[in-house]
Amino acid sequence: MYLGQRYPLMIQIDREQKKPQITFDGTQFLCVTSIVDESGVSSALQSFYKRTSRKIIEERLRLYQPQIRIKYRSVTIKERVTQWGSCSSNRHLTFHWRLILFPIEAVDYVVVHELCHLKHMNHDRSFWRLVGSIYPKYKDAMAMLQGSANS
Repeated sequence: MYLGQRYPLMIQIDREQKKPQITFDGTQFLCVTSIVDESGVSSALQSFYKRTSRKIIEERLRLYQPQIRIKYRSVTIKERVTQWGSCSSNRHLTFHWRLILFPIEAVDYVVVHELCHLKHMNHDRSFWRLVGSIYPKYKDAMAMLQGSANS
């Protein structure tokens, strides 16, 4: 899965390859590896997702941040067990790398949600009004994330 779509994962053996490397060309994933090792391929795919999620989330933050008119201090991408994102009182944003598996609408919703916490550190009516003013289809995006272990 990548941004809500399924893509094939092709394996290419290259005896000179030191560790598995993943690339994505828009139609498929390619893993170049010296041996077919499920844990090595899985680890390489996770590394790809983490790198790519950082790039996409930072791009989405740049898109939505001007609408909030408040700046965040830093961004971290990591494995979150219970949340898709979080915002600390010192304006540090954290996002789960697995967001990259969902459609961009779900990524956008979580980005907007956390940015709105920069103004409202709770889930009161003002918070949800702000979320809705910036991302009107937020309920649809929330539904995409429902039922997942990290909702």
